Amino acid sequence: MLPAANRLRTAADFRETTRRGARATRGCAVAYVCLTDTARPPRVGLIVGKAVGGSVSRHRAARRIRAAVAGQVAGLPVGALVVIRALPGADTDPRLTLDVTEAVQVATDKSRRATAAS
Repeated sequence: MLPAANRLRTAADFRETTRRGARATRGCAVAYVCLTDTARPPRVGLIVGKAVGGSVSRHRAARRIRAAVAGQVAGLPVGALVVIRALPGADTDPRLTLDVTEAVQVATDKSRRATAAS
């Protein structure tokens, strides 16, 4: 489980991150990263829709994604907003942890480049 300070909660934050953030897709995960200039700790949210499967499958996928991203939170930039969307098959994919890690890293790099260019 992620600490309360590192959880993305509001619909506005999810909307801002998915619309303005850099996107990277790897396997069964899509990561959106939006870098902000706030001094808040990085915050992470999950989107696990019905396309992943029934309730049991969705919760399994969410637990696996949370476990994968929990180790990355300390390495994320201050003020980062991260949303990870699970795609169908995320509940059983053996590479999910690697896919999430790579997607977050690639999206963070894209977002840094976009911020530096502007």
